[in-house]
Amino acid sequence: MMAGIKDVARAAGVSVSTVSYVLSGKRAISEKTSSRVMDAVRDLKYTPDASAQKMRGRRNQILAVSEPIRGDINEAKYNAYFLHTAWQAKNAGYDVLLLTGEDAVDDIRRVTRSNMVDGVVLLDIVEDDDRVVQADTYGKPCVAIGYPAHHGDCACVDVDFDAAATMAVDYLYERGHRTVALLRDNERDYARRSGYVVTLRRRMLEHAEELGMLVVESGRNEVGIFDAAAFVRNLMDMDSRPTAIINQADATILNMVVQELADCGMNIPFDISVLSVGTFFENDLVARPVTEIPLMPRLLCSKAVGLLVSAVEDGFDIADASEFVLPRIREHGSVRVVNSTDTAGLDISPPLPCLVGPDGRDRVAGSGMTFSPCR
Repeated sequence: MMAGIKDVARAAGVSVSTVSYVLSGKRAISEKTSSRVMDAVRDLKYTPDASAQKMRGRRNQILAVSEPIRGDINEAKYNAYFLHTAWQAKNAGYDVLLLTGEDAVDDIRRVTRSNMVDGVVLLDIVEDDDRVVQADTYGKPCVAIGYPAHHGDCACVDVDFDAAATMAVDYLYERGHRTVALLRDNERDYARRSGYVVTLRRRMLEHAEELGMLVVESGRNEVGIFDAAAFVRNLMDMDSRPTAIINQADATILNMVVQELADCGMNIPFDISVLSVGTFFENDLVARPVTEIPLMPRLLCSKAVGLLVSAVEDGFDIADASEFVLPRIREHGSVRVVNSTDTAGLDISPPLPCLVGPDGRDRVAGSGMTFSPCR
């Protein structure tokens, strides 16, 4: 005798109406309850009637966008990725449901298992992102804008940040820069292992060492308390001054540094060059437009939504799909060519001696700044 919906309800310990809601997606049901119901359906080999199957298989024309809200979010980047995702979804005939809770995996399972959404876009990816690892449990296609260490059954689209870091270092090296300062991103992004932030810094330091370029790192860029005056003062006090700044920080921090440089009589690019990497600057956000290897939210969101819609509407298996977009340089005249005899720029001198601080990191003697390599 075939199992009926009452048998499923009894096995799951819920009402018949709850089973119906889980199967039809007409009402949001908790992830825990949905899991019990679906386990009972599988155990009893229950087959819904034709009308329920039709409801279960319908498309709602809604995509979930998972982007947890943190207290230290970069609003410009956050808004850009969400708005471009929403725009691409709208063009494809879909609405978006923004999921912002800290229990991101549970939120995604709740809306996928109850059939509220047709697919999922994951934003703000970290290196070990549980949302990506759990993609095979959602029952809906999933695309991440970012490339974590483990991506399981989740498609990934991202800028090739290894290439971006290599491009940044080569760009400065080819223009004669041999000692540069790295203006760090928000320290919390490093701490939580934000994928592209960590990749950029790591690869820039590695490639600089390969070329024999000295990279002096700024102090910690803590939210709301970065001392731009101390950063610039330390640069000015060094015997071997950096001829360029590689910036990973947001527009607010960069504006502070640019103002401090101006107050010290430093002209960009004639006294010091600035190259920004992995940032998203519209020209009206920065006091002085700078040459940038930017994030590309419009392009990445277009590719991600396109992949997701192909899975939803055409049934394509995108679990192993990955695409890297080549980085681009936007020239804004903030980097100049220098050489060891250039009297207009800052002289390039041999690296300073270094000390090992109490935290085990190399430090430029007398500057309070860390650097790599230390040779």
